[in-house]
Formats: sequence, structure tokens, C-alpha cells
Amino acid sequence: MNGKNKIILSTGDIKVDYEIVDVVFAAQVIRSHWFRSGGRETLKFLPELNEKLRDAAREKGCDAVIWVDYDFDRDPHVQILTAYGTGVRIKKTV
Repeated sequence: MNGKNKIILSTGDIKVDYEIVDVVFAAQVIRSHWFRSGGRETLKFLPELNEKLRDAAREKGCDAVIWVDYDFDRDPHVQILTAYGTGVRIKKTV
């Protein structure tokens, strides 16, 4: 139904009627240069992580992911970025 970039990602609620489908989760693992870059490299990977979250939502038949939360963990060699939220299907109006 939706085009590749049409799945809505929101860190809050959306103002349309919807039904909850499932939890949607995505992760991005990157080699870390955290200490040399001061963490700036993390922001470069957010668009890719968001696209993975959209792909996961699409696989479950969702139109949007609401209450998206981001987290990351790191050590000197690897960063793991995660995104998760509630996948929803927007109710059609008649």
C-alpha cells in the first residue's frame, strides 16, 4: 500500500485512527571510532537505521511506527544502534 518512504515514524502518537499490529525493531551495527570522533559518526547512521525500521514495519503490514525510541550501546570497537516502537495500521475512512 505505502511506497518505500511513506511509512510514518513518530516519537509520539499520531492523530489518526489506527490499530496496533506489533512491536517493530531494527538494529544497526557499526565499527566504532567513538573515541576518535566524539560520537559524531552515530548521527550519520540514523537515516539507515530509520530505513531498516521502515522495512521491518512494512514486513508486518504497518503504515506507521509510533512512540519510536532510539538507543545505542558501544565499546571501543563496535556500536549497536537500535530503534523500536509500536507498529500500527491506519484505519481507512469510508
